[in-house]
Amino acid sequence: MVIEKSLIQENINKGIRLFETNNFDEAIQIFNTLSKKDETKIIGLFFLGVIEVKKNNLNLAKNYFFEVLNINKFHEDANLNLGLVYLEEKKFDKSIVFFEKVLSINKKNLNALYHLGLSYFSLRKLDQSIDFLNKSIQLNTKFIHAYVTLGHIYLRMKNFDKALENYKKVLELDPKRIKTKFNISWCYFAQSNLGEAFENYEFRNEKLLPKGRYKEIIDKFKSLEWKGQNLDNKTILIICEQGYGDNINFFRYLYWLNEKFSVKIIFYAHKRLEHLFKNSPFEIISNLDSINSIDYHQHLLSLPGIYYKELKGFQKNINYILSSKKINVNLENKLNKLKKPIIAINWQGDHRYAHDDMRSIPLIYFKKILNNKNYDFISLQKNFGSEQIVSNNFENLLVDLSKDIDNGKNAFEDTIEILRKVKCVITSDTAIAHLAGTMNVKTFLLLSYNPEWRWHIELKHKCFYTNINIIQQTKFGDWNSVFNELSNKLEKL
Repeated sequence: MVIEKSLIQENINKGIRLFETNNFDEAIQIFNTLSKKDETKIIGLFFLGVIEVKKNNLNLAKNYFFEVLNINKFHEDANLNLGLVYLEEKKFDKSIVFFEKVLSINKKNLNALYHLGLSYFSLRKLDQSIDFLNKSIQLNTKFIHAYVTLGHIYLRMKNFDKALENYKKVLELDPKRIKTKFNISWCYFAQSNLGEAFENYEFRNEKLLPKGRYKEIIDKFKSLEWKGQNLDNKTILIICEQGYGDNINFFRYLYWLNEKFSVKIIFYAHKRLEHLFKNSPFEIISNLDSINSIDYHQHLLSLPGIYYKELKGFQKNINYILSSKKINVNLENKLNKLKKPIIAINWQGDHRYAHDDMRSIPLIYFKKILNNKNYDFISLQKNFGSEQIVSNNFENLLVDLSKDIDNGKNAFEDTIEILRKVKCVITSDTAIAHLAGTMNVKTFLLLSYNPEWRWHIELKHKCFYTNINIIQQTKFGDWNSVFNELSNKLEKL
């Protein structure tokens, strides 16, 4: 009997070792065998479920965990793993059910407490989230993940002091976790502590993890990172980074370099944006094939910080965007049929962005605006989001241009020409805001309660676009008040 138990334990340990080294097929064979015997059925089924989680076969994993619960409904780890699977599937109400079951079995289960906090955070039930995260810290005062998440929550709530308190605790526990400084920068931007903000903003992924264009440059050239050195008679390559809007917004800083130094400036741009910058005194490239040597390099979004450190201000807007081409005939015909002043709208950013829910706006909120009979409305929405026109039955209120615009190799090629013909633009926080802002088109920018870091600066310093009128939520999630204010402004337009 003792020998048999020893062999069983040896098999279990072997299966676990195989699992930990990603030898899943061999591990499955062992746990399948164990799942056939009454005395090892639960452990066999449980690890089969864990393996399928690792392989991202979540439905199969759930089946195994439910089989375990059919034998023992109080199995702590099966309940916990079901909660984790539902959390991964973004089925937060279900994840909460299973994490609460775990706590009914063991009220000191750290994982359940923490992931309950995550689940409530995902449901935007921030008070409940904070409660469970604090309980996890009470169990383990060095539980770094809870401090990180609390920092994110307080950041969303615009409680920047509390956010900073938690982010700094993260760095206290793990000084090597320097990416947390990026979150710290957001808090400092919001508080207008701009020196600290720009300093911490240098700890963003684009600079910490050399890849793509940055890695190409490091591998090909022995150039120095530019931090304000004299550039006279030198060559500097500026690297585009992040989204299209960031590049449109901060390209203006190249003009500062050009005024300050006798320097050759090369801008390494997104291929589809290259055409936007051709009307400039700089060399615009989308690959390094023609570049043999450079003296310095720097990321585009590092330039505002260097500028601020020297001048304690912001570079003014420069409209560098020329007419791209004659508008296509089909598009021109559609616009010519509109007899009233035209308002262009855009409501949806890239849905893959982690915080898209904080900036994009469901089209249904535009209903009252679209019924304003003084204007004709056109949509600049492209791809994801444009389907909301049909789903909201707005076909007679809003001209859908999604299939007509920007179908060539150059981004915004048609949009630029449209913007020259409109009365104004109404947009969420997307690249369209920066495009219209740069072109000096009258724009209403609709922002969430706690928008992206640059708009905290704009709201206080009015330093990016003189033509943009910002309307911001006064409380979390309240778009109705934003559209009421917008409606009043359109009446006076």
